[in-house]
Amino acid sequence: MLHCIMMKNFHKKSYYRYIKYFFSCVASLLLLASGNTIAQDYGTSLIETIKKVKPSIIAIGTFHPLSRPAVSFYGTGFVFSKNGYAITAEHVISVISKKGDAANLYAFFPAVGNSKKVRAKVITRNIKYDLAIIKLEGRGFNHVNLGDSSKIEEGQPIALCGYPYGPVFGLHPTTHTGIISNISPMAIPVQNMSLLSNKMITALRDPYIIFQLDCTAFPGNSGGPLFLPETGDIIGVLNSAFIKVTKENKQISTGISYAIPINYIKKLIDVIKSE
Repeated sequence: MLHCIMMKNFHKKSYYRYIKYFFSCVASLLLLASGNTIAQDYGTSLIETIKKVKPSIIAIGTFHPLSRPAVSFYGTGFVFSKNGYAITAEHVISVISKKGDAANLYAFFPAVGNSKKVRAKVITRNIKYDLAIIKLEGRGFNHVNLGDSSKIEEGQPIALCGYPYGPVFGLHPTTHTGIISNISPMAIPVQNMSLLSNKMITALRDPYIIFQLDCTAFPGNSGGPLFLPETGDIIGVLNSAFIKVTKENKQISTGISYAIPINYIKKLIDVIKSE
């Protein structure tokens, strides 16, 4: 009799244990399904965002119809106004100016969207933030929206788009994704004074905040947009070559990519509007 009662209790405990295990499995499956749905929604939003952003991405270069090659490429930029105002890195424009080729400045669009190439001129430049605004001839351009970089925090998912290694892969902007891995001053102190360059000393006197990225911006991406995957709002301008002069030194070559927060360019835009 006692044996029968014990067996009944044993089967009863096994039954409850089985029920508990069953519902825990169901809960886990629901969580996994929910996670997949979120990931799928995020992927879908990025796909639509890329379609929206790409037609506004431009290659910055010069055009000489009688030369071979006729086109020289120097960096990336993006249109932020239907009237043809665009943003790029100042060091991209500086290289063209030093060659005395500013009169032959052109913006080259992706193979789809706007015209393939459009003449441009420099409107204003800011050496400190390494930012420049150029004006494309014409109107009615596809353009992106500028976001608010002051609201960005570390860990924020981001996407970047541009022409890595110039025209090697053709006029087809490439997109990379990642996060904001660090928000810190452009220049940092060094332990050895011999590692300080004149540019680093100047930057240390009046530092400003930059975004450090965990994805790679290749040569040619300079001046391209850093944007939010969900909306396409631009939150920064890609820049590695200029920043590395002050952020890193001869003994540190990290390969890390950086971006200038977009709010710094808004000061230049306000000057243009006032004029």
